[in-house]
Amino acid sequence: MKKILLVAFLIVLASCSGSSDIIPDDTSGDINGVWMLKAQYGDNGREGLTECRLLESLSFEGNSVIMVKADEKANSECNVSTSEGTFTKTETNLLLTVGNENIQYKIKELTKTKLFVLLANSSKAFTYERAE
Repeated sequence: MKKILLVAFLIVLASCSGSSDIIPDDTSGDINGVWMLKAQYGDNGREGLTECRLLESLSFEGNSVIMVKADEKANSECNVSTSEGTFTKTETNLLLTVGNENIQYKIKELTKTKLFVLLANSSKAFTYERAE
């Protein structure tokens, strides 16, 4: 009797796992707008961001993108630069072309308030929140 119950339990357990456990990417939101950097992730998980880096943003409108980057020097001076370019978004792929540089991301989450992207060919990931 115990063996029958064990086999029945294993069958039920096996039928509960599988593709239904995979959470799909949520990319249903509109990317147009201003997105402020809130978090950065690397090989060791979430990385700390300085107040300077929290000034970074991405602004999307039509097929244009404005990228605001911040670089903090050793003397704590924050240098902010702005670059303009274009972008292409197809399903979960996002390609930014800024100057001579192509930056490719995989979108993992795009909602009304959150943009979470993985940098292609890298262990870096970024979370952005829509600016109000």
